[in-house]
Amino acid sequence: MKIRLIAVFMGFVFLSGAFAGGSRENNASQGPAPYTIEVGGSTSVTPLMELFAQEYQKAHSNIKVNINGTGSGDGINNAGKMYQIGMSSRELTPAEQGLGLKEVIIAIDGIAVIMNSSSPISNLTIEQIRDIYTGAITDWSQVSGGTKSGRIAVISREEGSGTRGAFEELVGFQGKLLAGANEFTSTGAIKASIAQNTEAIGYISLGSVDNTVKAISVNGTVPSNDNVKNGSYKIARPFIVLTGNNVHAESTAFVNWMLSAAGQGIVSRSWISVR
Repeated sequence: MKIRLIAVFMGFVFLSGAFAGGSRENNASQGPAPYTIEVGGSTSVTPLMELFAQEYQKAHSNIKVNINGTGSGDGINNAGKMYQIGMSSRELTPAEQGLGLKEVIIAIDGIAVIMNSSSPISNLTIEQIRDIYTGAITDWSQVSGGTKSGRIAVISREEGSGTRGAFEELVGFQGKLLAGANEFTSTGAIKASIAQNTEAIGYISLGSVDNTVKAISVNGTVPSNDNVKNGSYKIARPFIVLTGNNVHAESTAFVNWMLSAAGQGIVSRSWISVR
């Protein structure tokens, strides 16, 4: 009887070990644990980040990338907090540099000055653009050479936008935006407004220009990636991603991938690669 009980017990132990071993094998075969990377910030960087996420998730089935287009200011202030990765389309201010964030430039982008597709105006000088945005020029007759008249509808991004900060600095009117200018919180909203208003002028990421609006020349230079690269088109800025001190390994791997040949190949579709 004792021998039979021992045999039954040993068989139980053996089966238990087999099931345990099978469980370990199944766990190992499941691959890396799932992980979600939260990304937030610049709406200008968002279209590029969405392309990054699509390709990265194809190769890393355990990773999900959530992207929130909330503006550069939010991306900077919440990097390492609400977001593992923040996005900015402008340089950080001295105060923001004191936050201890790691900055990585992932692309260079031109800022295109855009108008309604039916507008006869195809070129403005930097000085004319500055005067329009500060209110020194208020009617198209003042810059059109007789081809157009009408009160100018000045369209800008909202306060805190990376695109606005870069545009104001590069054109030279920081803090002097015309009172009463129409301010929008996204690239899409600006394009939609200009597409419906023949008197409007605005600015967006060069990589976001499509056939709904017209990008005009500045100082006689066409806004293009080649002209940004060779320095002849002056209105350009970096796309930056930001991380805090305690960065998860998966977030670090994603940022490193953005700088890889695969990531920079995506950049070169519509923007300027940095490697």
